[in-house]
Amino acid sequence: MLESLSKLNKHPHIWRAREQHKGETKFSLGYARLDKALNGGVASTGLIRIASCTGVGELTLFKQVLCHQRTHKMVVFINPPGVLQTPWLAELGLDLQQVLVVNTQNEQDSLWAAEQCLKSTACHCVVLWSNAVDAKAARRLQVAATHNDALCLLYTALNKNVLAQPLPISLDIALHHRAQQLSVDVRKQRHGWPVNSIAIDHRWTPDNHAIKWAMEHNKLTGQALHSVS
Repeated sequence: MLESLSKLNKHPHIWRAREQHKGETKFSLGYARLDKALNGGVASTGLIRIASCTGVGELTLFKQVLCHQRTHKMVVFINPPGVLQTPWLAELGLDLQQVLVVNTQNEQDSLWAAEQCLKSTACHCVVLWSNAVDAKAARRLQVAATHNDALCLLYTALNKNVLAQPLPISLDIALHHRAQQLSVDVRKQRHGWPVNSIAIDHRWTPDNHAIKWAMEHNKLTGQALHSVS
């Protein structure tokens, strides 16, 4: 029995939260408490699942990762839940020439598109909205991302059915909107412990201030995002 446990303990597929991997490259999110909980930030490669409601700041949370890392490579958005506005993306800090939007007819096509983008080596980050990623699909995306120096952000619905299935990924977090704050639960992270209720100051009000600002500052007339369907 002890010999079997010893072999199991040495298995390479078993990771332990107490073992910190100091050589891993991290991208800072720019929020001190969250970066500290993540031991310096998010991994520079691999698959990250973000369970969240739409429109609570789930993309803004990853602003520094999307906009300030490997700016010579592309950022691909696959099946976003709404139309991505060029003024807002430009204000976020993205180079619109490096942005591609992909809309697919079904979940299978979206997973295929995400994997091909990650394998292309032309993409810095692939942002995918999907509730149909199972363990097998997650493994394929994780391998494609880590082997090609890319990051994949997987946005899913914030419900028990989706979160019930553990995935072989680098980081698994859930976002909850609170009054003037965004609360982050680190459900699972490679080389680290789970941490709940990390509060981030984040003003969010259901009005049209952002839309009015974008219209008033829109200097991108005639410039459209690269989009394929």
